Amino acid sequence: MHKYKNIQYIHFDTLDSTNTWAKNNAHTLDPDQITCITSLEQTAGRGRRHRKWISPKGQNIYATLFLCLPRDCKYIGNLAQVLSLSCAAVLKNKGFALQIKWPNDLLLAGKKVAGILCETFSLENRVGVAIGIGLNVNMTDELLKSVDQPATSLAQLSGQSWAIEQILELLNQQFLKDLAILQKKGFEPFRETYESLLAFRGQTIVCENGQVKLEGICHSINNEGRLNLLLPTGEKMTLTAGEIKCDKP
Repeated sequence: MHKYKNIQYIHFDTLDSTNTWAKNNAHTLDPDQITCITSLEQTAGRGRRHRKWISPKGQNIYATLFLCLPRDCKYIGNLAQVLSLSCAAVLKNKGFALQIKWPNDLLLAGKKVAGILCETFSLENRVGVAIGIGLNVNMTDELLKSVDQPATSLAQLSGQSWAIEQILELLNQQFLKDLAILQKKGFEPFRETYESLLAFRGQTIVCENGQVKLEGICHSINNEGRLNLLLPTGEKMTLTAGEIKCDKP
């Protein structure tokens, strides 16, 4: 098990996407360290399912954490979930009560404040991982209205502006601590906390995964971070991926 002690930073004024840069330049990065790639703006930012991520200059966090892991690593699928928990812990200390929309969207007051995109790719004898996070920090009301779903920012909810670099540093330090636990014990130590932050818990949701659409009660999270859906038949189904929606707030 490799223990990461710190994070190296590479910063840009403008990038198409921090995740894209990480993947294209992975061969130049230290495979034994975590590298954080940040940009003041993104011209082609993207979220899960190829959605466009609106990335105005100097208003939000646009960052990608790059690391290399063994091919047989069992916790790759939990990295984005753990980063969402790291973010929740940091923002809780700032007075924000975050919820997590499974698997790793972050909600405040029922609106999206952050999204996490984890991409893996082959690197010689290891797996390269790019975990991108977009966190709306000081995004203005006008720009938030242009997002394709209800969205908010820390500034909009608190009525004050925030130091972007400070929040990112706190987030990265928290992630280092959480990653050490994940490496040693897997996702199980995080399950209870994650479940307590689970958006739509106990409510009827629809989960879409490809052409498959399932409806049921958002029930719980298992020890691997997967979502347990309670079907109308009373049967419990465990989901490994998908896009969930809830019509009721």
